[in-house]
Amino acid sequence: MRKLLATLLLLAAGYVSQAQKTTFDIATYTVPSGWTPEIKDFAASYVKTNNVTKSWCRVTIYKSIASSGNALTDFNNEWDALIVKSNWGPTTPPQPETETEDGWTSYSAASTFTFEKKPAYSLLSTISGYGVELSVVVLMNNTDYMKEIEQLLLSMDLTKPAQPAIQSQPLQQNQPAAQPAAQSFTVTNAPGNQGIVTATTNFDDGWVAQPFADYVRVTKNEFTVLLHYGIEVTDELRATNQLEAVIFDRFILPRYNVSNIRKFDNNGPCYYCVYFFEADAVEKATGKKYHLGFRIITNNGISKCIEILSPSQAAFRQAFPTNEKVADLLNYNKFAVTVNDLAGDWTSSSGAYVNMYSTVTGNYAGMNASSSADEFTFNTDGTYKSNHKGAYGMVGSMNFYDQKYNGALTVSPWEIIMTKRFDGKTSTFWAQYEAVRGGRVLHLTDKQYSGSQFHLGRK
Repeated sequence: MRKLLATLLLLAAGYVSQAQKTTFDIATYTVPSGWTPEIKDFAASYVKTNNVTKSWCRVTIYKSIASSGNALTDFNNEWDALIVKSNWGPTTPPQPETETEDGWTSYSAASTFTFEKKPAYSLLSTISGYGVELSVVVLMNNTDYMKEIEQLLLSMDLTKPAQPAIQSQPLQQNQPAAQPAAQSFTVTNAPGNQGIVTATTNFDDGWVAQPFADYVRVTKNEFTVLLHYGIEVTDELRATNQLEAVIFDRFILPRYNVSNIRKFDNNGPCYYCVYFFEADAVEKATGKKYHLGFRIITNNGISKCIEILSPSQAAFRQAFPTNEKVADLLNYNKFAVTVNDLAGDWTSSSGAYVNMYSTVTGNYAGMNASSSADEFTFNTDGTYKSNHKGAYGMVGSMNFYDQKYNGALTVSPWEIIMTKRFDGKTSTFWAQYEAVRGGRVLHLTDKQYSGSQFHLGRK
């Protein structure tokens, strides 16, 4: 079965046979003579039996479906749907083998099952890429068919489906302003200023930042850095037990041919682990060679990824001698505000709670909670209004507040001044945008009272 498994991994490589081919969905292949086709709208099967030896084999190519965006998740889902539910293998699949080439990633695993009280073999291979995934299932009770199976599979070529244009989605009202929306892992270099008028920031140290649809691109001399917008760490991602490796595969493998992959060694169990990869990379679209660095920083269920393209490992080491230097790159997602892109309604909300217990008896003593909601309206005529509501204290006897302000507004690239704030005073805020998927977050920090901060999304 190892030979058959290794053969199936070649599906993604797109081997082409000179013989007359058959096409089903995105797969084109050559069927050996003597196999009986059974074609349905959702699958193409090919069956061969031997009445003398009572042996049989079935190869089924299933119609491609939308990918989850994770090749391993696709494999696990198909194992459950095509193998487990048909009693052709165990609930937990064997450790799959994987191969990636030309934008396709395959996962394959073989198992045994009992058919009519006799041993039989099953094998599943899923091939994911370009937003779709296709599955092939092989069932047989005799390995004599392996040579013909190899002929069919080696002849298979997969057609890359046309890619739809990626549309940026507006930031939703009920989305936490400081949390970027989850993404599908599709990475493009599509332009997109995220609604920011001043969409280029020239930093004093020579770095230049520009927002795109899927990341902020930061450049300096021979270095290019992509600050990918945050992705939500879902239960599905956690279940892989290899979160960082899966994220690396999804972002990097579709765009680069990589080799010599190295992972940062945390020297045993750690609480604040550093997840950093290095590799030699060749960009598929251009053929350019890079030293690739990839850092994953996860906080509050959101993973932010830093992709660094350097001309060499030596140049990378000189520019980024520590992991802290790599993490500092996130600070370059910073853009100036103007009256025109500021105009409109902005909002944020937050909440927290703590269960209290008596230090004397250990008995439950109630819940302490706090919540707040802030809304701002900025106008192009130099005025603003804001409303701040919230509650705090022990549940059952909470304190509430509702504050409203109206006044004059002055906007400069990195600063906003608002009059008639608390006690009628004027407040001056540091102001900047952070680009996120489909929009931007407005960060305001009171210059006098730095603990007074607002992190706002467009309403």
